[in-house]
Amino acid sequence: MFILIYSLLDTPATCFGDQVLGHWKVEISEFKTPQNDRVDCDANFTTKKVKYFELRAPNVAIDEDGFYGTWTMSYIQAIQVRLGGLDYLWYFNYTETPLLEIKQVRVNTYCTQHLSTKAWVHEEGVAVPKHACIRATNVKPLLDNTTNETLKPAPGPVNDYFEVDGKKYKLQPRKLQKKVEYGRKKAPKEQTLTSVYSGDKLPKNFDWRNVDGKSYVPSPFDQKECGSCYACATSYMMMSRYMVSLNTTEYPMFSVQHLVDCNEYSQGCEGGFGEHVGRFVEDHGILTEKDYGVYEGVENECHAKDLKYSDRYYFTATQTLGGYYGAITDPVEMQWEVFRYGPMVVNIFVDDVYFNKFDPYGFDNSVNLTDDNQNRHYFYDQNNHLVIIVGWVSEEITVNGVTKNETFWIIQNSWGKTWGPQKDGTMKIAMGYNSYAIESEPVTTYYRSSGAFRPKAPMNTYQITTIVLGVLTGTFAIATVLFAALFFLRKKRVAYEQVE
Repeated sequence: MFILIYSLLDTPATCFGDQVLGHWKVEISEFKTPQNDRVDCDANFTTKKVKYFELRAPNVAIDEDGFYGTWTMSYIQAIQVRLGGLDYLWYFNYTETPLLEIKQVRVNTYCTQHLSTKAWVHEEGVAVPKHACIRATNVKPLLDNTTNETLKPAPGPVNDYFEVDGKKYKLQPRKLQKKVEYGRKKAPKEQTLTSVYSGDKLPKNFDWRNVDGKSYVPSPFDQKECGSCYACATSYMMMSRYMVSLNTTEYPMFSVQHLVDCNEYSQGCEGGFGEHVGRFVEDHGILTEKDYGVYEGVENECHAKDLKYSDRYYFTATQTLGGYYGAITDPVEMQWEVFRYGPMVVNIFVDDVYFNKFDPYGFDNSVNLTDDNQNRHYFYDQNNHLVIIVGWVSEEITVNGVTKNETFWIIQNSWGKTWGPQKDGTMKIAMGYNSYAIESEPVTTYYRSSGAFRPKAPMNTYQITTIVLGVLTGTFAIATVLFAALFFLRKKRVAYEQVE
């Protein structure tokens, strides 16, 4: 059962940060306003515009006119670029070859190419901006090696090295994960930001389920036999942050089924990413269960087009903490984000051994480079599930005669109300060890109470002229009416005086 429900796999593609650097050519179709809650693309669209931009490490995008923006990996399967008022997203192209002799499937990922029909661009902003389909090609990649070979569902490349400017960089081979042992030096102690921080102090214990006796976290969800953890966790983060933003414990029950059925950026019951749920909600808003329907645990045809004028709730800036994948893994920064704005989605790696036993330490899941590769921009932690952090707790722990104070994240899962060691839908995961990769990819979002908001474009000369002429015409019309009224009243008064 667990293998089915904690799949995060959107596609089997595998690309890394260095492999997408270079000069990209993007062909764009005609921009249109979506007529329902899906933006499906035809691979044979007619190109209306072509854009060129360069991606540089760690997250800078620069177009042919010199304008700059940002980019981020979406885990290892897709890429998102925000540049020049446009927001691009495309998945990487791949092929699958059955290997019958070993009962495996070989996956070749092409990191310089988009996946057909899984590539879009839309105007930046909130509430049904105009969309277009795209074709994206890295015409001048920085690396020579931009194709990875993996065995499905293997987590990393078979390639044993990459080459940059004639220098070879070797990757450590992916082997069995190592158990995170109690007492290992905690990561925050090695980070300058944490060690010199002198601002307000965080509480020793904090839980959004009990803040002055009030809960800002909906009751745990059950995703059933559907790989919809990405939709469950992100929608629950949104409901919690709605409550925190408005300082209320009342909340609209968002429809997870709406996200599973209608979000073209994800794969329904086959997986997805929290950031892409946010992109969909930024476009269309999220409907409530009352307006769309309750969760069924299966993917259905999207019927949101019949509910275009129903209540929709909008969120923005749904992205990895720090703005790009790999930017921030400091637990203290994660604590502040949770403390200030509410529960937060985190990507984790779930196994059938330690996680199934609710072990708070789990695996050391990072994939590192060898020591001579420290200058490379490279980040990767294997993940396959999304949950939400609702708080943390500090406890005194004794192991092998050694006593120390340990802090644990409190996560809420989407495997039912009675899951976990306390039978309450939650468990503890050690903080500062990156146990289960919990500190590798936190995701944020923020509620927009004003709803349909888009930045106003600057007015051109024609628009200004039209407004001025409109004002002058309106003023002339009003003056004419007033003059006519005064003339009529004067004529009437003169007539009355003559009768007198």
